[in-house]
Amino acid sequence: MEWGITGQMTEGLGMAGRPLLALLFVVSAVVAAWVAAVGWRRRGSASAVGALAFVAASIAGWSAMDGLVVMAVDAGTARMLQAAKFLAVSLVPAGLLCLALAVVDRRWHPARRTVALLGIEPVLVQIAILTSPWHHGFFRATDTADPLGVVTPEVGPLFWVHTVYSYLLMAAAMARLVRASIVGPPAQRKLYVSVLAGALAPIAANAASLTRLVPVTGLTSVGFSLTTVIIYWALVRRSLPELVPVARDRVFDMIGDAVVTIDATGRILDLNAAAERMLRRLRPGLPDRLAGLSMVDLLGALPSPEGGQSDATFTDAAGCEVDLDVHSSVLYDRRGGHAGWAVITRDVTALNRQRRDLQQANARLQEKQDELERTNTRLRDKQDELEQANARLRDKQDELEQANARLHDKQDELERGNAQLRAQLRTIELLRADLAEQAARDALTGLHNRRHLMQHLTSAIIEADDDRPLSLALLDIDHFKQVNDRYGHRAGDEVLVAFAELLGRQVRRSDIVARYGGEEFVVVFAGADAEQARARMDALRERLAERSVEADGHLLTVTFSAGVATATPGISADDLLHAADQALYAAKHGGRNQVRVAGAPEPGTSQSAA
Repeated sequence: MEWGITGQMTEGLGMAGRPLLALLFVVSAVVAAWVAAVGWRRRGSASAVGALAFVAASIAGWSAMDGLVVMAVDAGTARMLQAAKFLAVSLVPAGLLCLALAVVDRRWHPARRTVALLGIEPVLVQIAILTSPWHHGFFRATDTADPLGVVTPEVGPLFWVHTVYSYLLMAAAMARLVRASIVGPPAQRKLYVSVLAGALAPIAANAASLTRLVPVTGLTSVGFSLTTVIIYWALVRRSLPELVPVARDRVFDMIGDAVVTIDATGRILDLNAAAERMLRRLRPGLPDRLAGLSMVDLLGALPSPEGGQSDATFTDAAGCEVDLDVHSSVLYDRRGGHAGWAVITRDVTALNRQRRDLQQANARLQEKQDELERTNTRLRDKQDELEQANARLRDKQDELEQANARLHDKQDELERGNAQLRAQLRTIELLRADLAEQAARDALTGLHNRRHLMQHLTSAIIEADDDRPLSLALLDIDHFKQVNDRYGHRAGDEVLVAFAELLGRQVRRSDIVARYGGEEFVVVFAGADAEQARARMDALRERLAERSVEADGHLLTVTFSAGVATATPGISADDLLHAADQALYAAKHGGRNQVRVAGAPEPGTSQSAA
């Protein structure tokens, strides 16, 4: 691959050859500039997108200079344009290396030292070009011209030094991507392969010129323009969510307990800082990147297929035993298959040590109590000799007082230990309550999830009667798929969040509001019959239709359709939801943006419909 020397055209292209070649370079520059502009606007989403924008901008300048060189009418102008082109050419390899590092590690950002080191070679190239008229180390004093009159300066040894350095940076970038595609997480390997495939475009362009498959050489910049398009498609259209560093990582690392996610084969997918510290304490000498390593190789076993709680003891590098309290939860994919585990591990070594110390203190206390009982027995035996043993009795009383003093000290120690244990138990209970609340909430909208709804809906139906009716509304946002298709899934998520906030503000505290799935929501009205529930849904529908929802910079008018059903004796939760779903179906087919009330549901209708 050549770095910056514009090629020649064969005589067969005729007089139209130079304009066509210039047009090709102009199109290449426009494409690269478009990728650079789009990437620059989205540079905040991921460091890899910003690196791609930098590379694309450099390639745009390279292609533009190639086009100007082709159309230059005199040798002096062509030589000046060739020299100016190398400012962009020398930046491309450094940008590609940064792009590869950012793709492999989404948290990577170029440090100032890295930028300074990578900037040394482009600066030296510019100095060599500017001083070349005196030493002729980069460009010789002579020029060559092709049959079309395109002037190309002959190159010197410093040009080849620049070429070797560029190849080394390219090789380092491709080696990093090849290694990541082999040992990296399986879900991201397609991304690495796509970026590697993009790097083949300039190689193919150069090979086509060298083998005379096309009558034009020097198409490297055109190949690089195609590279930017391929990589942009791979990053933005396929894998951008995998590269975006989110605040979850900071929260994840702030958790004091060790948290690890493992795939079904036992390889580490992600872990927080506490987990990394624990693994390095138990197994010194681990590589810098722990993601992708096998938990079986590290700790000797995988969690139970059903998850649960277990205790484990390991020995660290210093020979000290480490007691761990391990809680594992099974992870499932979208089809319900086993995808791996989420493992939360707490170091309970200190707690176990305190428990053992407390047991030993209790044992010593029991021994003192036994000794006291024996002393009292001897005292009762000596009562008959009280008159003769008064002196000895006073001595024994002093001994008893000392024993009581030691006993009080041990009791105080025991009370302090019990107080610490109670405080720890309160902390554990608070954590358990917080985890239970998180499990009952939808992660996106903050509303209760489907599992919480089904648990409370069944009990609410049992408690319902003629004096306190129970109604349920099943809501579905109209044309939600069009929002996702037209504005993107982030806009769709913002619509869901805004809709959930409005829904949560408009219901009573006694009502149950839950996200049923996708764009469907459920409201359970305690003490409301079908007409009252319909009236409240109509009021909410009209209020939503009057306002606009801002989603990803767009103002959208959002409406919904709803089906209302009222519980009857003997009905199940599934039957009630089925009746509301049928009413929702009627509202959708009746033109949307309306509320329909279902007929009295009958027990068992959900199974019959199924």
